[in-house]
Amino acid sequence: MDKQSVGKVQYGLGVIVKATTGLTILSGFLVVIPLTLWFAWARHSAMANSIAVSLFCLSFAWVLTSLLQLNRSLRKLGVGPEGRTRLFSGPRPNNTDELRAWRWGWQFLYAVLAVLLCMIAIPVASWLAGQ
Repeated sequence: MDKQSVGKVQYGLGVIVKATTGLTILSGFLVVIPLTLWFAWARHSAMANSIAVSLFCLSFAWVLTSLLQLNRSLRKLGVGPEGRTRLFSGPRPNNTDELRAWRWGWQFLYAVLAVLLCMIAIPVASWLAGQ
């Protein structure tokens, strides 16, 4: 393929990724989180299970927020995959824009860990409650 068609393919993939990321964040805040909270509290399940589901929703919102901010920071930097690898594999950067992206990257990782812990806590709470 020539350079012009490669550029068109990369542009098309970039548009698809941006749209998919935006739709994921929007549907997460407008559909997934409210419905999950409603189902958790409307069914009047065990209190511990409802709290675990609520914490899951909060950590899921944290994931979506940090993903949005991370994408905005990386887009502002204008770095490619190699630059992202260099940014996240190296020490703490000194540049303020790189530092902002680096911090949001760590926030995203912490949020994913919180979601995973909540996913473990929900069945454990149900098991302990005898459901």
